[in-house]
Amino acid sequence: MKRNAIFYITLLVFSFGAFVFITKQGKSLEIGKVVLVEASSSTSVESTEDPLDIWKKAGAKLWKGFHEPLPLLLLQIGVVIAATRVMGKLAVIVRQPFVVGEILAGILLGPSLFGLLFPEQYQFLFPKISLSSLQLLSQIGLVFFMFVVGMELDLKILRNQADSAILISHASILLPFLLGAILALSIYKTLAPPNVTFLSFSLFMGIGMSITAFPVLARIVQERGMTKTRLGGLALTCAASDDLTAWCLLAVVIALVQAGGLLAALFTIILAIIYVIIMWKIVQPAMHRAGGIFTNREAFTKMAVALFLLFPIASAWITESIGIHALFGAFLAGVVMPDKPKLRTLLAEKVEDLSTAIFLPLFFALTGIRTQIGLLNQGNLWWDFAMVLTVAIVGKFAGSAIAARASGNNWKDSLSLGALMNTRGLMELIVLNIGYDIGVLSSQIFSMMVLMALVTTYMTGPSLNLIERIFSVVKAKREEGILLAFALHSRGVDLLRLASGLFQNGNKSKEVTALHLTPDSWISGKTAQKYEKKSFEPLFKLSKELGIKLNTLYKPSDNVTRDILKTIQSGNYNIFLTGGAKSLFSDDVLGGKIRTLLSESETNAGILVAEKLKELDRFILAVYSDKDVKLLGFALAMAKNIGAKLSIWDPKGRVPQFSQKERNLLKKEKITILKGENPQVLSEADLVICDLETWEEETEFRNWELSDGSGLFLVRYKD
Repeated sequence: MKRNAIFYITLLVFSFGAFVFITKQGKSLEIGKVVLVEASSSTSVESTEDPLDIWKKAGAKLWKGFHEPLPLLLLQIGVVIAATRVMGKLAVIVRQPFVVGEILAGILLGPSLFGLLFPEQYQFLFPKISLSSLQLLSQIGLVFFMFVVGMELDLKILRNQADSAILISHASILLPFLLGAILALSIYKTLAPPNVTFLSFSLFMGIGMSITAFPVLARIVQERGMTKTRLGGLALTCAASDDLTAWCLLAVVIALVQAGGLLAALFTIILAIIYVIIMWKIVQPAMHRAGGIFTNREAFTKMAVALFLLFPIASAWITESIGIHALFGAFLAGVVMPDKPKLRTLLAEKVEDLSTAIFLPLFFALTGIRTQIGLLNQGNLWWDFAMVLTVAIVGKFAGSAIAARASGNNWKDSLSLGALMNTRGLMELIVLNIGYDIGVLSSQIFSMMVLMALVTTYMTGPSLNLIERIFSVVKAKREEGILLAFALHSRGVDLLRLASGLFQNGNKSKEVTALHLTPDSWISGKTAQKYEKKSFEPLFKLSKELGIKLNTLYKPSDNVTRDILKTIQSGNYNIFLTGGAKSLFSDDVLGGKIRTLLSESETNAGILVAEKLKELDRFILAVYSDKDVKLLGFALAMAKNIGAKLSIWDPKGRVPQFSQKERNLLKKEKITILKGENPQVLSEADLVICDLETWEEETEFRNWELSDGSGLFLVRYKD
């Protein structure tokens, strides 16, 4: 170490000395250099400048630097990402989808609030000259986002439930489309931009009313644990069919609007149809062959990634050149991607983080800048907005619900489907921005439709809750319900091993529910499926060996603690098991999440503290006080069911004070009594069982370190 320091200092001194020598030699090169000056300046005069002026000039230069395109764009990105993340988290707290908060953040950053309260700061942060850069970046992000949306569309689902799904989907498009066209009759004169034909305006109003946000709906279905239910599957299928139909219809509408005439529009539509056929008949088989090659991460080289990412860009460029829209090309590119879950997941992982974390917030901000709520204060525009909102809700909700009921669904599922299909969110904003960009929608109608998208997305959760309450039936309480909540699948396996010991003797219907949550609600459907499969696969294998029926619950979540608590409270479980671990900022093995679960639920609980359980041959029950005796029957039954030998550690000499019945049980089962106050005796155990309250009170016991492969099972047992 000393030797390295001497060498380092010598190196610095030598380098400095060498540089001084070089500069002195360079002085000689200045001889012969001629500096031309004016005759009047032949006598040099030192000028003195006020230090305050120097600081002012430096400040002005720095302020000017903030207005350069790159620093300003970076500042905008930082502000927008921070605002959308904060508002998204707040939306989650009030049990709304994350995207609701992001949309609201975009509106608040625009002239409706930030520009109204702080006009100078708003002009500094979002000057008009900078919006073109913001728009280009957001469009690039949307291209990749629509590519992922296209990949998430599972066409097999459409084929499996084609009859009812297509009926419901098309009813949920046609009714709001017609109502939107009727609404256009009453607002065309006052709200349509100049030089826009009624056909173009009415078509866009119809499309705006018809859209369902497939990505947002998919996340709501996941968050509510409905993915594997019939209703959840039907909702996803209808939304997928809705998206596919609506985007094809939108392509036709854009062609009509941008072509400027029916003949030119027909030419554009023919080109689009030819392109779709080429993609379907030529490109898709070629992509399918490529998918057979790139099926794992090792084969997925940077060259392969570049080629696959160039595909949506090329497709977007072609459709934009044809005269439809770049986003339709990106969406179509995603649809024809190889039907290989691994490949789609790998691509989604590469694309979605960047697009959803950076580019989409910029799109929300741009939408917010275009949304000027203050414009609605003129005349009867708020009344017009009320009509827009009513038509949107009635058309989408009623169209979906009535069609679902007509196809044989019960009223509860039909109304729930109507509430889900009424979700618009991000897809609606994309359509509205397209309409605004091509000049079909005015600022006023654009603002109304953005607010409508926000309201209809916000009301999805409360509507589903209300329908659930109206049709609620009392569920039979499960006497032996066991819930496992785990993060790592290895911890889930350990918890399932312990759960196998908690069933009463003679109980043949052993049933356990395993809950796993991904702490991010914005992951794609394909990624969610991969996480779900990876998390539960080892548990299914073990459950078959143990003869346990395993039910699984999975969903991405932005509030893991809340969702676990909600599952505990709604399931009437007799006991829930989870793992304890030290958090990043604390040595408390229970951490904030587990303490919240314990404080806000009354259910029996078991917390496993262990790195990885090995053999479960010897259990030790810690008995510090009389209240710990209640765990004797619990621990003995658990040890017998698992096939372990139970001992009792009695550091305070409480065993002689047991009741005669309990002492007889100890004698009958030949349970060994371990004495002495040193917790080191516990190192012989594979699993130490202790009352949670006792463990909290005994400091020396709490500081005892587990041996490798052993575990501590903290139990709150009230029954």
